[in-house]
Parts: sequence; C-alpha cells; structure tokens
Amino acid sequence: MVSDVVSIGDKLELKLLNFSTKKVEDERVYKSQVLDFISDDTASILMPIEGGRIIPLSVGDKYNICFFTKKGLFQCKCVITERGRINNIYILNVQFTSDLEKYQRRKYYRLEYLLEFKYYLITDMEISILNKLRNNSFKDEEEKQEYIQTLDNLKKECLSGTILDISGGGARFVSEHGHEHGNMVQMSVEFNNSLGTKDFTIQAMIISSNKMINRQGFYEHRVQFIDILKEEREAIIKFIFEEERRQRKKEKGRT
Repeated sequence: MVSDVVSIGDKLELKLLNFSTKKVEDERVYKSQVLDFISDDTASILMPIEGGRIIPLSVGDKYNICFFTKKGLFQCKCVITERGRINNIYILNVQFTSDLEKYQRRKYYRLEYLLEFKYYLITDMEISILNKLRNNSFKDEEEKQEYIQTLDNLKKECLSGTILDISGGGARFVSEHGHEHGNMVQMSVEFNNSLGTKDFTIQAMIISSNKMINRQGFYEHRVQFIDILKEEREAIIKFIFEEERRQRKKEKGRT
C-alpha cells in the first residue's frame, strides 16, 4: 500500500499524463502535499498553488505522482476523483492506479570539486515563507515585510560543510554534523571560475547521511536539490562544464 511508504505531510509533485499514451504530456510540475489517506488506494492532497493562486486541476485527469518521503523518492500513476474544500482548504482526492515504485530522477553529470560552503536546517514554515518570497505572492508590501521579519526572527544555526562533488541535481558534502534522511537544508554556495563569481541559495533534501570511517567526527551527506529554478540549475550545469574543461586543460598541460 502507498501508505506503507508515504506519510501524511509528505511533499509531492504531479505531472499530467497523456490520455492515450499514459506518458507524461509535458514537463509542467504541480506541487502539493499529502493531507490524509481515505482508503488503501485513495488519498486527499492539497490543491496546488502557484504564485498565490489555486490551480484547480480537473476531475478525471490522470497524473504521474512523485512523493518525497523519508525513504526516498517514489512514484505511481493516479487519477483525480474529487475536488472540494474543508475549512477553507482546497483539496483533491486522488486514486492510485498503479503500484508504487522507486523513482530515479534524470541523471546529471557529477563533477568532483572541493568547495567550502555554509548551510542550515530549515523548517516547513521557513520553506513556505521562502517560496512566497520567491514567487512574490503577497497582497501588499506591508504583508511582505511581515513575512521577512518572521523569517529573520526564526533561529538559524549556521553550519559549515565542504562539497566533494556536485551536479545539476544535487551534491555530496561532508560536515561535522549528522542529519536525518529527509531533513531539509538551505545551502549558500559561491562558485568562482573564468565566468566570474556566482552566489546560489539552494534548498535541498538530505537523502543519505553516514559517519565517515576514515575521518572521525565527520559525516558524509548526499542531498537532492528541491524547488530549484530552471535558470539556477542551468547556471550550475554551465559552471560544471566550464570547470571540467578547465580541469582537462590543466591535466593536458602536465603531460
């Protein structure tokens, strides 16, 4: 059953399926969250919101659904069976129409690259505020400033880490702090190469965290980038290709 793997509160993504081919029709992604399980094959989820607007997905439409769980990413197919509202919360009921399976995202080239950076653990409240700031979904400037003040008041313990390798989809890094699978972090990373200096603030999910055998007191983590903008991902990939070319050129100069 889906509920054996997926928990209430888990984030999810929906992609529309073509009616005849049953394959993903386009790359538009709708973000939502699990609210409850109605039965073994039916769940209630939040109706997606983009830029402060509710996206009323149609009953009868079929989607590929990807769950972000503490056990990793899982996907299955579903159909929207009902729309509704409970206590001013707009919801969708979805029925699962295929078995749940482990989901492997499209692979990106991974570059070995040592880079010091700063990060901190983030809560669901912070994620919500950061997304509102990114989409600028406020009724006025006063409300925006209130959210910014709330974000500033939240206690954040800034941690240090060292990136070992990075791709357009995630990174591997070490730090002196252990974290749990599924923890969300915000990473502040500065890239320097021939193209100049570029700063990134990236949300990521811890997908593995293990004590290092050869470095006592250190942990090795793997993270997957979450809600990264297309332009940011493309800029990271461009940096990786530029850095790889620089490294190859340097190695050729030694031969």
